[in-house]
Amino acid sequence: MTTFSMVAGKERTNSETLASVPKFRLKLLPLATIYGPNASGKSNLIKALDFFKTFVTTPRLKGKIPLCHFYFSENKNPISKFEIWILVRELIYEFKIACTEDEILYEELIERNSRSEKTLYLREENKVQINPNIDSHDAIQCIADRSLDRPCPLLTTLSSMKFRPFEEVFNWFSETLKVIHQNSFLIPYGLDIGGNDSRNALLSELLKSTDTGISALVSTPVSESSLCLPPSERNELLSTVCCHGSQLIREAGGARILAHYEDGDLTFSRLSAVHEISGKKYLIPLEEESTGIRKIIDLAPAIVDLLLSKKDCVYVIDGIDHGLHTEVDYWLVRSFLEKVGTTTRKQLIFTTHDTNLLRRANLRRDEIWFVERQQHSSSHLVNAVEFEGLRNDSSLQKLYEEGRLGGCPKLVDSVKPQSF
Repeated sequence: MTTFSMVAGKERTNSETLASVPKFRLKLLPLATIYGPNASGKSNLIKALDFFKTFVTTPRLKGKIPLCHFYFSENKNPISKFEIWILVRELIYEFKIACTEDEILYEELIERNSRSEKTLYLREENKVQINPNIDSHDAIQCIADRSLDRPCPLLTTLSSMKFRPFEEVFNWFSETLKVIHQNSFLIPYGLDIGGNDSRNALLSELLKSTDTGISALVSTPVSESSLCLPPSERNELLSTVCCHGSQLIREAGGARILAHYEDGDLTFSRLSAVHEISGKKYLIPLEEESTGIRKIIDLAPAIVDLLLSKKDCVYVIDGIDHGLHTEVDYWLVRSFLEKVGTTTRKQLIFTTHDTNLLRRANLRRDEIWFVERQQHSSSHLVNAVEFEGLRNDSSLQKLYEEGRLGGCPKLVDSVKPQSF
């Protein structure tokens, strides 16, 4: 059982970056960074959030519930439990769910305000009870009773009927929470490449400000047949594009294809980078660009949302530093923290190996987490504020690199070859 929290502690540094929720007397962190060695479980935290998001936002789940269990256990079909507290329109919602690969065993949605709380619905033992005081109770109860045999959350079903507040909580999962993996086939992409809108101008400015040498991106239409998409990937692409708009496809060779849903089907365009050298423009395919530049292009919508968009967003990024220079990491973190304040409802959560951020980014200690693999191969997640005896002027970078905060690989000397 692991708990991860974005509620600020008692630390007083950088208090101006904290989001204030006066109704609950809460201060929320805008950022969390997660450190740990390879195979420690950092990505599993991201995968758990991604599973939760996918499970809630998939209305017609086929087959078994796609859980990924702890391998080093004798129980081959354990009960997996998830619980999340989220802020939606200045109310706190607590959503719980327990399931196996075959069925949902428990589900509950609780709404909290400053003085009271109420259970909106409770599902257990093949029964569901809807709060009798909510609007349209009878209709909601009838729909919920008929949906119990489906392997999807009631939240998913009830939100599709446009019942509030179920729809608003569902929208937090589908629109506010965005998860980006290092090697995911698809990346949500909300920028209009080649268009004349302000977001495309911001993309060009972003590429220039991060010293990529690129002045703009352009897209060229391509046929679907030239992409040779496997049926499984095409089906995944079609479902995600229909629900979430454009998607960026990562091809094995490094190319980036932008997929749209138009006139009832998929359309595709290939991205290229524009370089301006001595007054001339050169078009370079993205597969010819560096890994770092492709990473910046992949993250561009997230960076634009975090730095410039006015909408609420929670970005969870696995390996944000993969392929990026440490200066770009630092620029992104500091630029984001300079944009947040008491009324901001944006958050950035990421895993990283870039220890320079511990020294240079002036992070609060409650924004720093460490993951360590324990003897039985489970993961232990600990916040930096939990370490006792740390002085305010202690160098977390030095302490972490010395292995005194955990979350570092335990290396052994190489085995010397034997002569025979």
